[in-house]
Amino acid sequence: MGKKLINVIVLLGIFLLGAWVARLYYQEPEVTTETDATVLIQNIKDVCKLVTVEAELQEIYDEKNNRNITVYLPLPTNFIFSKKASIEVVGKVLVGYDLEKITIDVDSTNKILYIRNLPNPEIISIEHDVKYRSLDESFFNSFTPNDFTQLNKSAKAVLKQKAIEEKLLDRAEEQGNEVLRVIQFMANGFGWEAKIQPLATEGARSIDD
Repeated sequence: MGKKLINVIVLLGIFLLGAWVARLYYQEPEVTTETDATVLIQNIKDVCKLVTVEAELQEIYDEKNNRNITVYLPLPTNFIFSKKASIEVVGKVLVGYDLEKITIDVDSTNKILYIRNLPNPEIISIEHDVKYRSLDESFFNSFTPNDFTQLNKSAKAVLKQKAIEEKLLDRAEEQGNEVLRVIQFMANGFGWEAKIQPLATEGARSIDD
């Protein structure tokens, strides 16, 4: 019994050793991802901006590019190779005022608050995401990394144009006027008068103009 038990233990050990070696041999290699990131900080500055309108916009459009190639066979023959991208761009547009342009003067004798150089509303920022719905290219006119960079810039420009078409600047001005009315109301509550002067304008104006 002792000898048989030893043989069984030896056989079991050999089996386990073989299974372990086989597992090591057939084990999938471990995948290691290394990320090398370089952060360049070019400019940091304090800003003071008032956002009065926030809009989420979406646009689907196509961009097409043609490349003309002339081949002499022996007569010159012109071939056109095209590529087209169908793009869906979704983004968030913030519209408001750059308050750094505003100057505020206080006339404590006459209790007048002058708000001068009030700027026009502007598009403060555009955050966008691009999805390529389809990419059609030719053998002699294919998409390059520079093309995708340019398509990304074009997508941002499309959102900017759509924001203008949707009259977001007008809506931002209406909301800005509401803020000024609140300032005037608060100033009147303390016995003061708030006068608003637009950018590059000589006289003061009412926000209702």
